[in-house]
Amino acid sequence: MSRQRSRDSRTGSDYHPSHHRPAPSLATQAVLLASMAAVVAVVTYPVASLAVAVTVAAVVAVARVIVTRADRSMLTVDVPGVPVEVTVARTARD
Repeated sequence: MSRQRSRDSRTGSDYHPSHHRPAPSLATQAVLLASMAAVVAVVTYPVASLAVAVTVAAVVAVARVIVTRADRSMLTVDVPGVPVEVTVARTARD
């Protein structure tokens, strides 16, 4: 019995290389890795993760209040020739 040759006569050089997308940036890879680690931590330690999330949210909220008050307390006064920043005292009712 003789072997028949395949009807497909294309060689390796006839196939066009597939164009793959480039790898994501290092920052994107870091974000994905951190996200996966966070998911694993939440699944593994749900109570501790909730405590950490509440603590982070509280710290962010306090920081936003402090920054907002600091922004309101700074006043730019234009003096002819030189801008001068003056800190203005505010009361708690402001």
